[in-house]
Amino acid sequence: MKRTWAVGRERWRIINEALQTIRISNRNGSHLNCLRLHNNNSPEHNDKIIEIAKEFLRNNIPFMTECEFVTGGRADLVNCYTKEIYEIVVSESDESIENKIKKYPDIFKIIKVKI
Repeated sequence: MKRTWAVGRERWRIINEALQTIRISNRNGSHLNCLRLHNNNSPEHNDKIIEIAKEFLRNNIPFMTECEFVTGGRADLVNCYTKEIYEIVVSESDESIENKIKKYPDIFKIIKVKI
């Protein structure tokens, strides 16, 4: 039982490190494992966010959607445990995506999901 607690404690330490990069007001509005979508995104864009989020839920992976960072920028989907940002790309140019990525905290790995 002690080992489970230690693993759980380390897991939450990692998750908390990721959460510290997200704006406080956004942490209150975008809860872990809850979907937040924008109506200015295309239906395909939002559908892909939902698809990935469902996979995360099935695998007990904590995530946030449309979260804003202290450093600026807003990510489509953040895996708070592996510190990965999923950027869903529908019609944005490579230059536009690269400009978004520059604003993200350095602790995150960026995964571009083209649809």
